[in-house]
Amino acid sequence: MFPIMVDLSDKKIVVAGGGHVAYHKIQHLLKYDVHVHVVSPTFHHGIVALAKEKKVTLIQKSIEYEDYKDAFFVIAATDSKIVNNQIANLARPQQLVVNTTDPQNGNCTIPASFNRGKLVIGVSTGGASPTLAKEIRNQLAGQYDERYESYLDFLYEIREIIKHHISDPKEKRKWLKKAVDPIYLSSIEEQQQFMDQLQTVLNNELS
Repeated sequence: MFPIMVDLSDKKIVVAGGGHVAYHKIQHLLKYDVHVHVVSPTFHHGIVALAKEKKVTLIQKSIEYEDYKDAFFVIAATDSKIVNNQIANLARPQQLVVNTTDPQNGNCTIPASFNRGKLVIGVSTGGASPTLAKEIRNQLAGQYDERYESYLDFLYEIREIIKHHISDPKEKRKWLKKAVDPIYLSSIEEQQQFMDQLQTVLNNELS
């Protein structure tokens, strides 16, 4: 499968199923500031709690095509392999569908992943071993710790300044390459010195 990041904001997302697997998938989705429609005859207590916080919408019934025909992203997470396959088979070609009981009978999968602010790292083994994917994710999570959250904010701000105020491609590359020096990962002071240096250069060019 081709790895890709998808913007789910303002998209309709439907999760079929209300059990533990569905709850786990919903928790993962909510990290990305989306709203989820959950269709199931019964619901895990955690899903009910999320509904009370207005993070999800509950539709208490057995899943039908009408419930997800206009969804952008569908997760078939019922406890029935037959139902999950029916959902995947009936979905339109342009819909993204995760089939939790038969990943091959879907057109996308959700990798084991973690976030550090703007940094998102996902690991997939193509279904060969989700356990190994989680172990690799945990190893990477230890390597790319909480420092990267503020570091990515710094890099984003630098990139925006460079993109809007430096026109020469060589100069852009020079500053962008300089910004990823490991010295700026852990030191707010070094980051500020970089910003000051960049701003001085820009001011001199404008004067």
